[in-house]
Amino acid sequence: MFLILVLLFTCIPALELYLLFSVGAQIGAINTILIIIGTGIVGASLAKSQGLELLFKIQDQLNKGQMPTGQLLQGFLVMGGGLLLLTPGFVTDILGFSMVLPGTRLILAALIKNTIFKGIQKGMKNGNIHVFTNMGQGFRTNNTYEHSRPDQRVDSNTFEAEYERKDEDI
Repeated sequence: MFLILVLLFTCIPALELYLLFSVGAQIGAINTILIIIGTGIVGASLAKSQGLELLFKIQDQLNKGQMPTGQLLQGFLVMGGGLLLLTPGFVTDILGFSMVLPGTRLILAALIKNTIFKGIQKGMKNGNIHVFTNMGQGFRTNNTYEHSRPDQRVDSNTFEAEYERKDEDI
């Protein structure tokens, strides 16, 4: 993980600077700056339109009672791509456009599902990753479950309680 962070924060910016200077020497500084500003504007508007489209799809699936996992992953890709498009540089622009454009975004989402999510599932099967939920089980303490009672104190500031409203006509 450390090596990946070193590459992201040192090698990528160095490559971006080299490319910016090289392109600037070939086409001129003003044209290079215009390209950077243009990709930022186009990228921001594209990220906004794709993000809104995904938001409507997410709302539609939630209204149908379905979990929009695929759209949420694509939403994160659009957000990341939009951020990359706002940073100056050619490598980040290429990666940002691939994350924002629908065709390549679907390919990237499939790659992420097949690598990261499969790795998480494998880790859960091997016992390296544990997931704990509170779905009707009560509290889990020392591998035993204690079911909450209405008069049970949850922490020093919170009580669990039930109440019943009785309307009285006076």
